[in-house]
Amino acid sequence: MLSLIYYSTGFFVVLSILSSLIRFKKLYSIREWVEKYDKVTGKKPLKSEFRTKKEYSLFESNNFLLLFETIWVIIGLFTCNWYIFLSLMISSFLLNILIKPMRWTLFYKIFLFSFLLSKMFLYLYLILNSY
Repeated sequence: MLSLIYYSTGFFVVLSILSSLIRFKKLYSIREWVEKYDKVTGKKPLKSEFRTKKEYSLFESNNFLLLFETIWVIIGLFTCNWYIFLSLMISSFLLNILIKPMRWTLFYKIFLFSFLLSKMFLYLYLILNSY
């Protein structure tokens, strides 16, 4: 029963990734701006310093969905598919380190989009496979 509840909540994770893919260009632009702002000023931008309120709410909602996905993946370590969740966490961490020097390039943008897409399909496979 808990497995059913867990994987049912996984559909929300898949939907959040799908939402990120649909709004990828805008989210990418906001994240790039936030990182450059942090680099120049040495601090994270406040709500009032964002270009628009819509960008701030999009940024905050995406951060919340990423946190929800992270919690879902960590809980996934206690399921029978733990090895898939662990390998996904390790590969995400290693790829983030390897790709960091190429950040904000076209290659990085393409790589990030394809990684999100593959992650969404992997989660969808895990969810459908559990039923």
